[in-house]
Amino acid sequence: MSDSIVLEKARQAGLIITGLTFRSQDVRPGFVFFALKGANADGNQFVSDAVTRGAAMVVSSFAPKEPCSVLYYQSDDIDRDMADAAYEFYGRPSDAMKMTGVTGTKGKTSIAYLIESVLSGAGEKVGALGTVSYRIAGRKICSAPNTTPAALPLFELLAQMKKEKCSSVVMEVSSHSLELQRVRHIWYDTAVFTNLQRDHLDFHHTFENYFLAKQKLFENLADPANPKQNRTAVINADDPYGRRLLELLKGRVKTVTFGLENEADLKAENIREFLTHTEFTVGGVKAKINLLGRHNVYNALAAWAACAANGAAQEDIIRGLAALPGVPGRMERVDEGQNFFTFVDFAYTDESLQRAFKTVEPFKKGRVLLVFGCGGQRDRTKRPLMGRTACTNADRVFLTNDNPRCEDPNQIFTDILAGMKEFSNYEIVPDRAEAIGRALAAAKENDIVIVAGKGHEDYQIVGTKKRHFSDQETVRAFLRGEKHV
Repeated sequence: MSDSIVLEKARQAGLIITGLTFRSQDVRPGFVFFALKGANADGNQFVSDAVTRGAAMVVSSFAPKEPCSVLYYQSDDIDRDMADAAYEFYGRPSDAMKMTGVTGTKGKTSIAYLIESVLSGAGEKVGALGTVSYRIAGRKICSAPNTTPAALPLFELLAQMKKEKCSSVVMEVSSHSLELQRVRHIWYDTAVFTNLQRDHLDFHHTFENYFLAKQKLFENLADPANPKQNRTAVINADDPYGRRLLELLKGRVKTVTFGLENEADLKAENIREFLTHTEFTVGGVKAKINLLGRHNVYNALAAWAACAANGAAQEDIIRGLAALPGVPGRMERVDEGQNFFTFVDFAYTDESLQRAFKTVEPFKKGRVLLVFGCGGQRDRTKRPLMGRTACTNADRVFLTNDNPRCEDPNQIFTDILAGMKEFSNYEIVPDRAEAIGRALAAAKENDIVIVAGKGHEDYQIVGTKKRHFSDQETVRAFLRGEKHV
């Protein structure tokens, strides 16, 4: 029996389907065109274009606005039907590989990179899908438009990984992807829960909904229909939502806990922090990571547990954790010989800003200068919280644009400034390059400059235009004297 009602209807109509897409400009003869109604564009407006380009079938949540010359299917759940079609069309690729999913508000990217490092070092060919890029055996396939791709590109990527003989895939699983059924039909061997903090309330509306979306990954793992062997949930025992998950999973699936405070299967002790690396022990065994801060000890423990669940030996885990040089845009140090420290970090919530401050606090000899902003068309409730956190912890703040998108930058600043009313240690510099330059020009010996919010991103979105912009490149240019404020 077909997994996909869309492909079954195509077969019944005698159609030979050659591809699937939700972008009309990518349609080729024989394609199924899924007319998705998104936040910024409505695919239903491009049905005639898709048909002109050779679409054999159109799938939409709506009845056709005008007569359609090809097979037209009105779906009552287009996200589900798209995932079903992708799974079947691309040959059920995830069934043949060990699948590790990492979810949570913070830490997903670092954990995925650490797991990839360990498993690759142990001799496995690893596929990786996450916020920074999509990779096969360390080779970048492309930058990541989404943390977790939509179902069609996701299963196409998984099929490519299977074809190139990847034995394992590690992927960041976003709450959006779980809610929108992008990972439907992927049976996981291992699922990792990092933590739950305020984020994405513009999409989920309530914190409870946000948690329930994350929970779906673990329901997948515990589902009796999951055919994978040795299924393991790796859970942060120090996070209250992690403990809630443990209760939900009790007696249903194997669990492994990690943490620094509560009782856990993997507990780190003797933590020693440096501005270049972090050391700790687990059960008397010494480990080192080239990542900064106590939060990265959590990430290392999560990766350790996930890799062990995947069969990695302890010596391979220790070696693999230490082998990762760093994670793009995660407290990434930029050093051009200056007499102060500069870091680029992806922090875009008040909790992640606080974490960045805590990371550098033990080494503070001078001031902390912060450059940050907030993205447009995203959760507005976090903006004043970020403003307050910034001014409370930094000696000087340069408030600037992040990715304003189609929102008025002045409105974004107004929202942030609501949390900065009682402070005066800030200035507004709308141009991001200028703000970075001012912060670096103001830095003195032993100061610490943190450029936050965009991390690994090499673009800035203003209105509907996406232009090249890299915090790292901008910092280096100023430090080398190639740019001047």
